[in-house]
Amino acid sequence: MKRTIITMLAGIATSMSAFVYAGTPIAQSELPKAALTFLAKHFPGDNVKKAEKDQGRRGMEYEIDLTSGAEVDFRDNGDWKEVKAAKGNAVPAAIIPAAISKHVSANYSGQKIVEISRKRGGYEVELSNGTELKLTEDAKPLTERSGGKAKGQRGRR
Repeated sequence: MKRTIITMLAGIATSMSAFVYAGTPIAQSELPKAALTFLAKHFPGDNVKKAEKDQGRRGMEYEIDLTSGAEVDFRDNGDWKEVKAAKGNAVPAAIIPAAISKHVSANYSGQKIVEISRKRGGYEVELSNGTELKLTEDAKPLTERSGGKAKGQRGRR
């Protein structure tokens, strides 16, 4: 009996937390103006399939799924936070810092950047072969201090 009650309470708690932390659906018109401008410029002719707003650690965030399969996350001011290309495509070249594009072309021949996200101090990019790179805007390895060890580039296993 005790086990059954505990299991039921755990199930209810899980359901409630999923509800509380799920994004709230919004209309495209509710997106920040900068986000709408970004979508029109870098994804012309692509339509918003789903838009949600969510309270992030640093304010409101917006998650956008496009009909092409691309996904874009925005900060509350409309600046892009993360861009994932539709399957088989690359992220828009115009949003990638020139030094990072050059670094990828020179060191990862034939690979496309399929995901890019802004991180503190730089960018994290994922290539079409699954390799993940953490780079500064000028394409130097981005290091994070964690337990006394510096982390830079890593390949996906």
